[in-house]
Amino acid sequence: MNTRLLFAGALALFAMTACAPSDRPTVRPLIIKLSESAKVGSTLTIQGRNLGSPGNSFVLFGANELGQGGVRNAADGVVAWSGTEIQVNIPANAKVGGNFIFVSVGSVLSNGMPYSITQ
Repeated sequence: MNTRLLFAGALALFAMTACAPSDRPTVRPLIIKLSESAKVGSTLTIQGRNLGSPGNSFVLFGANELGQGGVRNAADGVVAWSGTEIQVNIPANAKVGGNFIFVSVGSVLSNGMPYSITQ
């Protein structure tokens, strides 16, 4: 009798943890459009889908085409952020010239878009 109760409890616990929500998004963020090239310190507008919120997301400036390298936006550089549009100031230490912009939501990286930061 106790074995059955123990087995039923373990099965119920497994079922609850398997259905528990994850902190990781299930949908990859998607960048659709970027505003025109801008200077360091200027505001960049990113339009897309599933862009998260500033609490669990960041914009990566100056990365290579694989999303490696680059610098994250500063928390105080966020002008506005929604699931479909981000307005963020280009950080002072962002690489000038051609590079890629990514958005990371809960450690899931978006597609990269080529972008040129001017001086």
